[in-house]
Amino acid sequence: MKRGLYRIVSTIALFLMTSAPPAVPSDSLLPVEPEVARKLQATLDSALTATGTMGISVAVIMPDGKVWTGVSGLSHPGTPITTDMLFDMGSTGKNLMAALVLDLVDDGLLSLDDPISQYLPPFPNVDGKITIRQLLNHTSGLYMWVEHPDCPINTPFDQIDFDKWWTVEEMFSTLGGKPYFAPGEGWHYTQAGFHLARMIVEQVTESTVPVEIQKRLLDPLDIHGMLLDMKEPVSPRYRIAHAWYDTDRDGIPEDISTKSRNWINSLSGIYYFTTMESLARWLRGLYDGKVLSKASLDEMLDFYGPLPDEGLAGYGLGTEHFIMGPVEMWGHKGSIFGYRTGVYHLTQFNITVALAINSDSDEKGFAMFGSVVETLLAEQ
Repeated sequence: MKRGLYRIVSTIALFLMTSAPPAVPSDSLLPVEPEVARKLQATLDSALTATGTMGISVAVIMPDGKVWTGVSGLSHPGTPITTDMLFDMGSTGKNLMAALVLDLVDDGLLSLDDPISQYLPPFPNVDGKITIRQLLNHTSGLYMWVEHPDCPINTPFDQIDFDKWWTVEEMFSTLGGKPYFAPGEGWHYTQAGFHLARMIVEQVTESTVPVEIQKRLLDPLDIHGMLLDMKEPVSPRYRIAHAWYDTDRDGIPEDISTKSRNWINSLSGIYYFTTMESLARWLRGLYDGKVLSKASLDEMLDFYGPLPDEGLAGYGLGTEHFIMGPVEMWGHKGSIFGYRTGVYHLTQFNITVALAINSDSDEKGFAMFGSVVETLLAEQ
């Protein structure tokens, strides 16, 4: 959710400088060749040391469908990161939300060009003529409440009311602001659009977004390694990597996993946890055409841009478009207290990479991802 996350480097060289069942086990899938696996693991171990990251988890799906999962570092002292651990995916969840809306379009339950007033009551500073499409590609003009000075994200960590559950009404009033532009007249990243999209989905389906994502998107791909409803108690069968954040800005991160995350869950609206294997398998299935119709996938990949100030070649429906040197990528990244997550499909190479760290640093996440990509491309 932090806008600093979108200052991404433009080349790999610069990148490097700077109660559900558990997930399907990796040994049930085709493993990559031992030498490739060795090189990838060595990359993780050396990058972890070089960046000082607490822990990292990665999943790679190769062009032939073979899968590699690897980890390095710690969840917390005495507990290494393991491949079955879940990480907060942050704004990466926007990709799932957009796909869910498009699945409803495929079923004829709504249209991307429907005005939101067709489904939602009025909210302060929200133009009812905004379309569902504009919610999903950030052309709605809606104010980004993360930028509001009273937003908890801009509050000293020890002053945050961690137990507070923010309502949508509070977000648009207490943390709201005037639109940046009229609907469709510009681009500005904003969490608000996805909150409204969530409300529309739940009205149309008479269900919840977590239930619909699992049923419509993940079950058909046999993916069961995501935790989508954080309002419910977490089953002990899920192992969540501890989150680390420098709470007092002294340069030393602290384990914040005991803090309630009600505040960030409610402000995010797309608060999901995942293993990296499940995340990689999701994106690969999506772009392999196993989830949406071709027409809906084309809509998702209709990019608005370029967006040089954001480091993006463009933004589709819940989908970022990066061009890093010779590499074109589709996917999304996420930044949230204590975690950095990203999943991308390298389009020319048909390789999918999901990566997460339990550290609060954009630069470390970028560097780790760049190191993995460089190792993969050396094998092509």
